[in-house]
Amino acid sequence: MEEKKILGNLHSIESMGTLDGPGNRTIFFLQGCPLRCLYCHNPDSQTTKTNEQISPEEVLSIAMRYKPYHGQEGGVTFSGGEPLLQGAFLYESLKLLKSKGFNTCIDTSGIGDKEYYKRIMPLVDTILLDVKAFDQKSFRELTKGNFKSFERFVKKLKDYGFAGQIWVRHVMLPGYTDDKESMEKLIQVIQPVKNFVERIEILPYHTAGVSKYEELGMDYQLKGLEPMDAKIAKDLEIYANQVFADSLKKSKELDENRQREKLREISEREIKIQGDQEALYQKLKDLSLIAGLKEEVKREIISKIKVLKIKSNEFVFKSGDMADYMYVIIKGRVKIYQYTIDGKEQIFYIYRKDDYIGGLNLMDYTSYLYTGQAIQDSEVVAVPRDIFMKYIYTSPVALQQMLKKSFERIRWAEELIERLAVSNATMKTAGLLIRLSREIGVKTKEGIRLELALNREELGSYTGLTRESITRKLGEFKDLGYIDLVGNRIILIKDLDALENLAF
Repeated sequence: MEEKKILGNLHSIESMGTLDGPGNRTIFFLQGCPLRCLYCHNPDSQTTKTNEQISPEEVLSIAMRYKPYHGQEGGVTFSGGEPLLQGAFLYESLKLLKSKGFNTCIDTSGIGDKEYYKRIMPLVDTILLDVKAFDQKSFRELTKGNFKSFERFVKKLKDYGFAGQIWVRHVMLPGYTDDKESMEKLIQVIQPVKNFVERIEILPYHTAGVSKYEELGMDYQLKGLEPMDAKIAKDLEIYANQVFADSLKKSKELDENRQREKLREISEREIKIQGDQEALYQKLKDLSLIAGLKEEVKREIISKIKVLKIKSNEFVFKSGDMADYMYVIIKGRVKIYQYTIDGKEQIFYIYRKDDYIGGLNLMDYTSYLYTGQAIQDSEVVAVPRDIFMKYIYTSPVALQQMLKKSFERIRWAEELIERLAVSNATMKTAGLLIRLSREIGVKTKEGIRLELALNREELGSYTGLTRESITRKLGEFKDLGYIDLVGNRIILIKDLDALENLAF
């Protein structure tokens, strides 16, 4: 069966554009847009219907024809309409263009085919980000669209794999966004992508496209609105850039203060190893994360890391903390949890010796989503991000260890979902005891001994049960002879087969 050819709906092509991205550019205006902006100057590009289609191969052929004129900065821009609306076509076109070394740019309002975002964004060098409005009400009024979709696009842009630059653009309408307060709101809206922003442009509203509405027999909604005064728009553009620069400065100061505070906290908790550097090396050289590395690399890593003493109930990190460090448990236990929407603590993992936390966060340099708290007096190695990126992230051996741990956590997460999904408290409790027997169980003559660092309430949160329910269920298992309870912290599993029959 012949594979269906991917085609894009084309509005027009501009061979030597100088306004839609860096340098001289070949611009492909695609047909179709999900928004209905009141000031749209190309209303004929809104509908997805077109008489002209183009393939990714034809895009490349046309781009190659004009490549000699692009210079060092120029390249290819996809505009519209909304290019992200044609995700499959845009992805295939960008893939071909990047294979031939083209600089790429998309002009977008951030509302399109989300299925392709993670494939498209790593192939884009510049985004012309069209910020239509700054809140749900005005966005709906001006575009008939959903501001939350735009906000989601901006907040997740890095997650989609974008690593280029952004030119922020806003069409300023007199009486709508022509004041300083609006410019301050604009800067607030783009904060999630502030580190990508290379320039901010204010485009004065004009009426050059009004005649097109008459030709198409369409009603122009802003009839009678005078063009935006270009000088006022320029003054507000300067103001917006000043506000943005100030926000970057404040953000940098906050980051520096946060890093200083973290360094102070690390210093206060650091355990001074008795003896010389060799003693520290001997203590840490067999950690699974670095065990397979060359000795000179291990020594370099160990010379840069800190061993911290974390007392029971103290936090290793909190939800929202930036991932400046990766943490490796060498003694004790740390619970990883999050509060549910009703304020209850939900434990996801209990990390123990040789477990580590934060590898993915360090790679993406994102904040911690969950909270890490010691449930015993613990010792934790803090690995700075620069050391992680230099020695561990670049090591296939270390990454293999991280991948192995990740698969283990995925399996554990699947089991957690299954435990939380079943409504039967018996199954949940039995499943938890089986899991703990694998993780911390010690075989003795009396049975499998579990020395718990969790109290009853924490055991409940681990299973999605209340403290009362877990206590009652453990009591029932004891009466049935499946387990024995020694105080509040020790459980002896006496009949593992019975628990397995209950859990599965």
